[in-house]
Amino acid sequence: MNFNAIDKKETLAEKVAVTVKEAIIRGEIKPGETLPTEPELAQQFNVSRSVVRDAARILMAWGLIEIRHGKGMYVTVEMNNYFIEAISTILRREGASTWEMQEYEQFILPEIFAQAAVHCTENQKIEIEKRGQAYIDFIWTGDDDAALQKELFLNFMEMIFQATNNRVLSLMGQIQQLLRELRHISDDEGREKELGVIEEKSVRMMIDAVKSGDSVYAKELVSKIFIVGPKIEEIMRAVPLGQMISIPADIFFEEIGIAD
Repeated sequence: MNFNAIDKKETLAEKVAVTVKEAIIRGEIKPGETLPTEPELAQQFNVSRSVVRDAARILMAWGLIEIRHGKGMYVTVEMNNYFIEAISTILRREGASTWEMQEYEQFILPEIFAQAAVHCTENQKIEIEKRGQAYIDFIWTGDDDAALQKELFLNFMEMIFQATNNRVLSLMGQIQQLLRELRHISDDEGREKELGVIEEKSVRMMIDAVKSGDSVYAKELVSKIFIVGPKIEEIMRAVPLGQMISIPADIFFEEIGIAD
């Protein structure tokens, strides 16, 4: 793979970054593959190594590459933390709240499930149910590992996004889930079983929605999962995006849409 020298009258780092980006998009450099070394890129583009380093930072911000110290620059296999962090930073600078993320979920997720219900293959249905069950099994272990819980839920939702057969919905859905924070239910001593029942119910509703094959039914069913009352809304409006949401158990059970 060779790159042509560029016109130095342009912004060098941006031009290098754009050229490499287009090569990645065209598939000339595939996910997981290494880019030429810093000296090689500098020679091919006829620019300094500092320009290449600046271009690499731009590519990292775009989520296209990751730098492994001592190994080189690699094309990312999937969205990386740089990309998600960039979006999160923009939203937080704008003062976005966790309630606004909740509203986004209320708008977009029912539509995603409606699409998944129509386009989901039999193999995808099996995989969705398998991943959903893995998450449910974790809930009932009593393990309080929040990172593992989030990973299992993301794994479940990722398969649903893929089932839409729409790359834009799939990508945006994954971004939304990565930005979303888990809800912490406080003062829940003695009510762990009730919480587990609600969590399991919501996951089984999602599985049922996709397996139904009916977009209208799927949309209506999933919409119920994200209904919350005014007290929860008030709490979420006061919590900036990116921070853990703590909801008192009494309010949670009073206002969550699928509690009864």
